[in-house]
Amino acid sequence: MSNNSILKFVLLSFILCLPFYVSADDGTGTSWNKLDANEKKLLNRFKQRWSEIPEQRKKRLLKGVKRWQDMTPGQRKQAKQRLERWKKMTPEQRQRIRSRYERFRNLPEGEKQRIRQQRQWFKSLPAERRQELRKRWNMMSPAQRQEFRQRTKERREHQQSMPAQEREQKIQERKELRQKWRNMSPYERGNVRENIRQHRIERFQRR
Repeated sequence: MSNNSILKFVLLSFILCLPFYVSADDGTGTSWNKLDANEKKLLNRFKQRWSEIPEQRKKRLLKGVKRWQDMTPGQRKQAKQRLERWKKMTPEQRQRIRSRYERFRNLPEGEKQRIRQQRQWFKSLPAERRQELRKRWNMMSPAQRQEFRQRTKERREHQQSMPAQEREQKIQERKELRQKWRNMSPYERGNVRENIRQHRIERFQRR
């Protein structure tokens, strides 16, 4: 990736949901002369107005640079793909992403941590399963999505009200079920889905 593309990645790293979080300003300031050679190279376009940039934004830029330096080749490839998707988005799509990020920044730390854990869980799923979940979500109506969010919230609140030992047991059971699902063949997964579908039909008919 060219330096220009790397810089764009740095600038968009927050918007594209990469796990960068700004630390509190310690009041010492970050002068241009304190940057190392690589940081200066990647952020050179800001050199003339570096002193005018708010300290918080400087830290965001520097965190983005460090993130890039610490990435593996595979992670850099993913970052490049995110950047390409960003370029293809409409202004409205970009604004929605910015709005989601701002909402995330304003959440309590505990809620942020929960979302990070969910994201890590989603990334750990096989590509086939991630694609299936995305497809199901995209097919939902706004009302169905809201209902899903509400059910998720209620389950989370119920889980939080459990005794710690019982909660850990439930978490372990879910992990085991996920592993069992990963080990199933496509045929076995199809049977499971069909059984669930039939169960839901029967439950609905009994109402």
